[in-house]
Amino acid sequence: MSTPIVAATDGSEESLAATQWAAVAAARRGARLCIVHVMDYPGPGPHAQPMRHEISAPFRHGLPHHARSVLAKAARRAAGAAPGIDLRAVAVYGQPGQVLTAMTARAPLLAIGTRGAGRIPGQRLGSVARLLAGQARCPVVLVTADTTPAFDEIVVGTDGSEHAAAALEFGFGEAELCDARLSALYIWAHPHAAELESNHDWMLSVGPANPRAAARLAREVAPWRRKHPGVLVTEDTVHGEPGRVLTFASGHADLIVVEERDGAGSALGIGSIARELLQHTHCPVAVIP
Repeated sequence: MSTPIVAATDGSEESLAATQWAAVAAARRGARLCIVHVMDYPGPGPHAQPMRHEISAPFRHGLPHHARSVLAKAARRAAGAAPGIDLRAVAVYGQPGQVLTAMTARAPLLAIGTRGAGRIPGQRLGSVARLLAGQARCPVVLVTADTTPAFDEIVVGTDGSEHAAAALEFGFGEAELCDARLSALYIWAHPHAAELESNHDWMLSVGPANPRAAARLAREVAPWRRKHPGVLVTEDTVHGEPGRVLTFASGHADLIVVEERDGAGSALGIGSIARELLQHTHCPVAVIP
């Protein structure tokens, strides 16, 4: 039996939106869904024995009321979004970042809200989401509370690096599953991006204004076009500040796909570009390791 897609929940509206996204994604793939709620250790310290509870198990009534409520609410959201889906809901004692990061070693995909119930006012990206975006070993989709698919378009951002193939592979696969268009954006930073303020200023040129960039993008996309001939694809080269370009693109997309990398010497790294995108995105963001 295949390893299930994982949805992390803590009762926040963002985590419920992530659970809903994951349920639909699992249904499209014919996969199982595992909803996970991580609780603080019940013992005196961080070295207490880890424990795991499944709400369908006989000892489910031994769970704290809050945990039962969180899991039940998430399960209802998942079942409503994807009726008939094969799902289970699990409570695990531990540190959320550590537990969920460990799960990515086996999961094919993990969905989490951009921030959780213990949010800091004014902060749009929570600490657990940030950790997963930088350390996960499988694709992680970070979802905002007000996510509503409406555009049938998936955007993949690339800077032409050797890591672009993983993002394009995921983006094309998702576009085929969703019957959506795919927009491949080749982005390079404008040398004076810090001096530019308005959206229209930093998107200085769109289209094949740079023949070399356009040719490189075409070469990157070509094998995935052949593998997914049914996906409608557009290719654009964008001259601007990558984080802002992708944030702007998220306003008319159902999913933005970027690579998870250090960012040093690269236009698209989790250390800078993905972090900015996740702070301002209007749609879910898939970060690909």
